[in-house]
Amino acid sequence: MQGRWKLFTLIALLEVVVVASAIAGPNRYGHSDRVERHLLPAVSTGPLDPAWSPDGRWIAFSMRGDIWKISAEGGEAIALTSGPAYHFEPAWSPDGRRLALTMDVDGNLDIGIVGAEGGSVTRITTDRAVDIEPTWSRDGRDLYFVSARRGGFRIYRHNLTTGADSEIVRGIQPSLSTDGKRLAYVARVPGRLGTGGLWTIDLPGGEPKLVHYEETEYRMKPAWTPDGSALLYVSDEMGSNDVAIVAAGGGNPIVLTADGRDEYGPTPSPDGGRFAFVSNRAGPTVLYTVASGGGPLASWREVTIRSRKPRALQGRVRVRVVGPDGEKMPARIQLQASDGRAYSPDGGFHRVIASTETHYFHTTGESEIEVPAGRTTIEAIKGFEYRPRSVTVDVPAGGTETVTIRLERLVDLPRRGWYSGDTHIHDLHQGRFGLTHEVFFNQLVAEDLHVTSALIHMDGTRLMGRWSDLTGKPHPLSTPHYILQYGEEFRGSLGHIALIGIDRYVLPFTGGGRATAYAAPAPDWTYLDAAAAQGGIAGFVHPFNRGISRPSDAANSLIPVDVALGKGDFYDVCAMVSDEVASAEMYYRFLNCGFRIAATSGTDNFSDVWRDPPPGGDRTYVRVDGPLTMANWMAGIKAQRTFGSTGPLLFFEVEGKQPGDEIALGKAASDSLRVRAEAVSIAPMERLEIIVNGKVAKSVRASDLFRIVLDDTVPIPQGGWIAARVVGPSSRYVSDSYAFAQTSPVYVVRNGHRFTSAEDARFLAGAVDALWARLEGQNRWGSPAEREAFRAAIEQARAVYQSIAEGSPGSDGK
Repeated sequence: MQGRWKLFTLIALLEVVVVASAIAGPNRYGHSDRVERHLLPAVSTGPLDPAWSPDGRWIAFSMRGDIWKISAEGGEAIALTSGPAYHFEPAWSPDGRRLALTMDVDGNLDIGIVGAEGGSVTRITTDRAVDIEPTWSRDGRDLYFVSARRGGFRIYRHNLTTGADSEIVRGIQPSLSTDGKRLAYVARVPGRLGTGGLWTIDLPGGEPKLVHYEETEYRMKPAWTPDGSALLYVSDEMGSNDVAIVAAGGGNPIVLTADGRDEYGPTPSPDGGRFAFVSNRAGPTVLYTVASGGGPLASWREVTIRSRKPRALQGRVRVRVVGPDGEKMPARIQLQASDGRAYSPDGGFHRVIASTETHYFHTTGESEIEVPAGRTTIEAIKGFEYRPRSVTVDVPAGGTETVTIRLERLVDLPRRGWYSGDTHIHDLHQGRFGLTHEVFFNQLVAEDLHVTSALIHMDGTRLMGRWSDLTGKPHPLSTPHYILQYGEEFRGSLGHIALIGIDRYVLPFTGGGRATAYAAPAPDWTYLDAAAAQGGIAGFVHPFNRGISRPSDAANSLIPVDVALGKGDFYDVCAMVSDEVASAEMYYRFLNCGFRIAATSGTDNFSDVWRDPPPGGDRTYVRVDGPLTMANWMAGIKAQRTFGSTGPLLFFEVEGKQPGDEIALGKAASDSLRVRAEAVSIAPMERLEIIVNGKVAKSVRASDLFRIVLDDTVPIPQGGWIAARVVGPSSRYVSDSYAFAQTSPVYVVRNGHRFTSAEDARFLAGAVDALWARLEGQNRWGSPAEREAFRAAIEQARAVYQSIAEGSPGSDGK
């Protein structure tokens, strides 16, 4: 079995690694996390982005990668498009004979047109930059759309006759008034937080006018009322996303769908009597209409999809995943159908890993999926400790193919006392899927993530999470094998801190945010202290996203100050939005100054967002003493019995001692110590390295992509620390940019003295100075007292590093 798995995986990955390495990165299109997660269109199992036809008969929407239309009263949904491209964001032409759309084809987002009766799609734009959100001119001769082709997002007009593109204005989400004379759109408001306010501009050549400002997360999506007097849009002022209306000239908005869950994408009927929208109150989005004055849930009318009429012949595949004991097992499924697209079960949560553009969904063990008839490949994955397995079947048209996928263990780490966890996950973050606690917990079990720290935080001034979830105890859904517990993330302008194991919020959630009451630089060491005072732990998440070659490169982070002050229990070497090698290099500098901090990992994923990796994509492994409990897992982190990983499993000993342990040597002891490291992985690896005091002392390149062993001696004449790491390429089994793992060190103390590096101490002292120079240049202090308190901490940190650099005991004397 093991040999067959290795052969299959090697063959399958040779192509994937080459392709993925060219596009690997936390964001596929090179934009910010918020743009890629919230602005760009999504594949979904429920309707999104509805558009009412000009004659009032039909509502078009995107779903399952296609554009569909359905009677405004409900009934059969008729597909207008088919694979291999994915299709989104339909917009009817004024005569109702065509629809513009966004299409994902050949790895690019472009604009296309399809006939109202369906058929082939004509591709309109081919620029390599993102092109999205089409809408028609009132004479049908032009398309307005949004593009990033000149950096940032701008609205363009495309002439369908000449093919010429003309820039109109900076902004997103264009909507043209019924008379074609005014364009509504969303654009930034200077000096304000969020993705922008609601603007209008007279065509052609008018000046932009701000109609309304809210701190939104790319959800406004304005739509003119047919009479041109007002704009429908999505507001999050009441704590959830609701459809609201505001006069076109500005004024006080009125919320029309005040529900506890989220409503998106309002589109008015041509006669202005109703508007359509989608709601995620059931999980996947559902299409509704309501009278133009809005109303509570009881007044909404569901546009029921009673059947579907795809363009391609369909079949069904019934998937059952079982474990080594033959019992049903939750897992992640990566499916590719005969048309080259991915599909998910009805009502499921369709998602994609951006670094490799791998689509997936989670199953509780049994799922049924409708797919185009023909050759379909289904792969089941469960965390890092089970061998992935793939099967290919021929799905018959009109029939059902049943497959059982049995997963076998690669290694059983809980038997060795090692438990996986994630220091940094978010459940709710403005995603359009209605994520419940139950669905979230099922994700964690499917990923075999034993401990999850779900962090409640504030994005801008909006709460991301539920106040009531922070209790200081495991969530009631937790089991003896899988623990979910909520914590907090402090998001300051100089770095973010994860607070784990706390039972009371430490407020405010943010610091250093412009245009807020907390605009002054925030001392995050107070949060580190507060976590400790509550019996919790706290550490540094997604530390550095680029190489730090000069001290000034670290001038945007308080981590060098915090560490010098003796603060922080852990350091996330691996995180989706930071670079592992860059973060590790800074980690080594802290260790070389004598500070002892656990190497950990936290994904920082948004679990309700479609374009994001699963929980545990970057995970922390902890050697736990006793049974698995949150307290024991945190104790293991404090003791530095850890390694962080994006996929490889890394086991490491120095003279029989494991990470977090200390070896005390006398004068007569040998200069060299024996190390043994073994890495096994479901993802390909390139090399295993032994790091001694920040330098590569031994390196072994992989002869077997999935297992590397190193057994050798390394010199460490001055003492210090020894750790191991693994580096590998991108693959579909890695949710981050590439394969990486890093252990906490085994510490070596010679003659009672700890090794320190004067060179690294001077570097970190320089980083502290560069940080202070940056803060002084910004001069955003709330008061002289705030500045003095901050300056005192800076001076204290600088003094610590200067003391080390001047030759503390055990210094290398550089």
